[in-house]
Amino acid sequence: MTTCGPNLRVLLLGISLVLAGCVLLPIPLPENKVLAGKPVTEEQLSFLSSKDTTMQQVMDHLGNPNVIWEDTRIFVYNWEMRRGILFWAVGGYGSATAGLSEIPKHYLLLIQFNAQDRIVRFERTVRPMTQSFSDFLQAWGENVPLAPATPQNHPEDEK
Repeated sequence: MTTCGPNLRVLLLGISLVLAGCVLLPIPLPENKVLAGKPVTEEQLSFLSSKDTTMQQVMDHLGNPNVIWEDTRIFVYNWEMRRGILFWAVGGYGSATAGLSEIPKHYLLLIQFNAQDRIVRFERTVRPMTQSFSDFLQAWGENVPLAPATPQNHPEDEK
């Protein structure tokens, strides 16, 4: 009869735990990979600070928005950056499957215009993974505070 060394026993114990259940291991990474959309940088936002910025100027600088909410006159530019990866493994008694999934961070640039097509307010923000796009947009359109640390810009207040 052969005996196992301590390292082999730890490895076998780890494998048996994986095979008997599931493992989720999130691994944070720097946000340097775009998963969807086209990011809007802080530098691109510098022209938005004026209350005289028009809807057409926004489209000239940033292109067409991903969403236009006509009732509330809101443009939405959205993109996703990879904030990490999730290693997952599921197994049970002799069969196992594993994989990697990217963990997204949902960014939005929201711009609201008045009846004269001038900027009323804008915000570059992050939508929580737990909140749907429509619920988030509805709350922002109703001017409900999204998060205490989220800066909002109101060019019309600078009169």
